[in-house]
Amino acid sequence: MGERNPFIFFLASHLFISRVLSRTIITIENKCDQTVWPVIYSWNSQITTTGFTLKTGEARDINAPSSWYGIISGRTLCSTAAGNFSCVTGDCDSGKIECSLDDYGWSPVTYAYFRFDNKGGSDSYTISVEYGYNLPIVVIPSQNTSTCIPAGCVVDDLNKTCPEDLKTFSGDKLVACSSACQESGEPEICCTNDYKSKENCKPTTYTNNFESACPRAYVYAYDEYVSTFTCPNSTDYVVTFCASSLILNNTTNSSMYFPD
Repeated sequence: MGERNPFIFFLASHLFISRVLSRTIITIENKCDQTVWPVIYSWNSQITTTGFTLKTGEARDINAPSSWYGIISGRTLCSTAAGNFSCVTGDCDSGKIECSLDDYGWSPVTYAYFRFDNKGGSDSYTISVEYGYNLPIVVIPSQNTSTCIPAGCVVDDLNKTCPEDLKTFSGDKLVACSSACQESGEPEICCTNDYKSKENCKPTTYTNNFESACPRAYVYAYDEYVSTFTCPNSTDYVVTFCASSLILNNTTNSSMYFPD
């Protein structure tokens, strides 16, 4: 028998380990009538890209580690001036299309939070407007169980949902809604210092309006109605910007907890 080729053995081993440690499970698609620049921010294992361009109708598959947790959001109305890339909403303050992993600037933005292989081999995901709202986002899992269903925040009329003093305009067009905490920084509204408890952290006009418009979204700290959905860790996901609200209207919410 001939000798084993060490390169072939290394390559086979590498491919096997790569398939175990990573999954191409997240498809990000843009159904908006404008270009979106997605942001991917990771807290542990990194994904190969942190930001890119997605034109109307385009989609991109993301290869994520099996134990990844982080967020996906979208930037809008981006441009390059004097060599500095910046966006009106959702900007990550890196000055580039790729975003810095060291410092995320939370301008008004809707985001999807994922935690894979959490607590006994399940995935979890949450849609949040804690840091404002700039785009409708829907997460659609490939599997369907009582706790693994489409979830998102699709505001049909931001003029009615966003309080007047929190509106963000580009020219005369309403393009985003800041959170009350972002604008004021007050401990009572941000649920910090003496207000860092469920008993002292109370809803605001902002949180009440968004809870009504998006009952499946995480709105503020200690929000007892926040929805975190869980799926088997073999699940694939599609994250859609500007999906139809009909996707959410045809499902029910049956998971009501927020994991540590």
